[in-house]
Amino acid sequence: MLVASAILFTGCGKSLEDRAKEKFSTMTEMAEIGTVEYTISKIIKASDSKFYTIGDRKILFSCSATMKAGVDMTNFSVDQVKIKDKEITINLPKPRVLSFNMPPEKAKLEYEKVGALRFDFTAEDRNNLLRQGEEDILADAPNLGILEDAENNARMFFEALLSQVGFEKINVVFNEE
Repeated sequence: MLVASAILFTGCGKSLEDRAKEKFSTMTEMAEIGTVEYTISKIIKASDSKFYTIGDRKILFSCSATMKAGVDMTNFSVDQVKIKDKEITINLPKPRVLSFNMPPEKAKLEYEKVGALRFDFTAEDRNNLLRQGEEDILADAPNLGILEDAENNARMFFEALLSQVGFEKINVVFNEE
């Protein structure tokens, strides 16, 4: 009776592979896993003085933006997971910028000087400058280290998650999509 109940209870538990697949099916329901968020401050300046104009125009904005990076799980499948005994290898896409937000209320006009014979900066001019600032921040994302931090945080997240499942050796590999 004791041996039969021991066999019954050990047979009812889920295998390591089943528990891992359960976790991964939950993750694939999430489109993105954000692993890092940066708040970036930027100064945007413009000077408009040409040889054929009399006087100059200068403008200076300070702004703040939020950038989130992480792993896009939309194309992830269980085929990208290899399990052997208590070792697991998971192939993930390289982290990327998932969202970028520079709200208008975080952009502040710090300085503006317009010569007496020049027109003021128009709303369109100001919007174009702020848009250029957004593009500059996004273009500089690889140099900020946000993608490396997102990769390191994603690796730590998956290692912690999979060690809780019961894996002893965990390999997290990031591949180009």
